[in-house]
Amino acid sequence: MLMTACDLGAVTRPWKISKQVAELVTSEFFEQGDRERSELKLTPAAIFDRNRKDELPALQLEWIDGICKPLYQALLKLNRKLQPMLDGIEANRERWQELCLSRERTRRATVSSLFPEPGQNIEPSDDVKTSENLERPEKDRPSFHSLSDLKFKDECIYWPLTPL
Repeated sequence: MLMTACDLGAVTRPWKISKQVAELVTSEFFEQGDRERSELKLTPAAIFDRNRKDELPALQLEWIDGICKPLYQALLKLNRKLQPMLDGIEANRERWQELCLSRERTRRATVSSLFPEPGQNIEPSDDVKTSENLERPEKDRPSFHSLSDLKFKDECIYWPLTPL
């Protein structure tokens, strides 16, 4: 247990160090995931998948809650002097939680802007011209109530809707 605690010790360090180590480890994981995808034709697990890098805060929370925190809580029962290490884990967990919530708020705001409230009229922007817009007077243009009704120029935004 002590060897594992030493190996995972960065999670107990101040935020700047802990975050930097998490990013370095993640970059190594991404390299492994890239090899799994290219050489073995496998879909890598989330933590190894560069295409899911925006999920790092949620993955860190899982790592802390599932592995790191229980380990250091067990060690704390053996030696109460390890409390500062557990405090460091809690402080870093709070920072990852803030990042996770911030990402979720941004994702929700973006998704909700794509799905207006019923009865809310959304007009295409001036730079989006369709034959329908050109032929109908402004007051006769349709209102949009679902994503499938929206007219996009040449691109669409895709957001991962995986639970955190």
